[in-house]
Amino acid sequence: MTNKKLFAFALCIPLFALSQNESENKQFIDRDTTKAKLVYVNTSRVDDLLEKQKRINSNTVSVFRIQIYSGNRNGSTEAQERFNEIYPEDKAETSYEQPYFKTKVNVFRTRLDAERTLKNYKKYFKNAFIFEEVIPIDKL
Repeated sequence: MTNKKLFAFALCIPLFALSQNESENKQFIDRDTTKAKLVYVNTSRVDDLLEKQKRINSNTVSVFRIQIYSGNRNGSTEAQERFNEIYPEDKAETSYEQPYFKTKVNVFRTRLDAERTLKNYKKYFKNAFIFEEVIPIDKL
């Protein structure tokens, strides 16, 4: 039994000798003494892009539009031509949003105005619907 105690004691002595004291541990635990440094790299190109984004965002408006068609190019062109024949005073445009060509008509300030007009369009374009879009003011 004494041999076992002596053997265990002999194993513990090197562990105590190699362990760190409290002051050495404190430098790793105390976060107030260590300051993080953030390095910010900025170029004139980044500033130019940020400025351009600000200009673009400030000149936009949220509107309601009616979409009368979404599909291939030929169908979109046909829908726009048919719309222009039926409603020559209203504005129609075709845009490409991958993978579809979309024919959108008119611009409305309120959803109520768009819903009133949608009733008339539904007679000729059964799949027409209202959606909200953010567009540049220049496009109005």
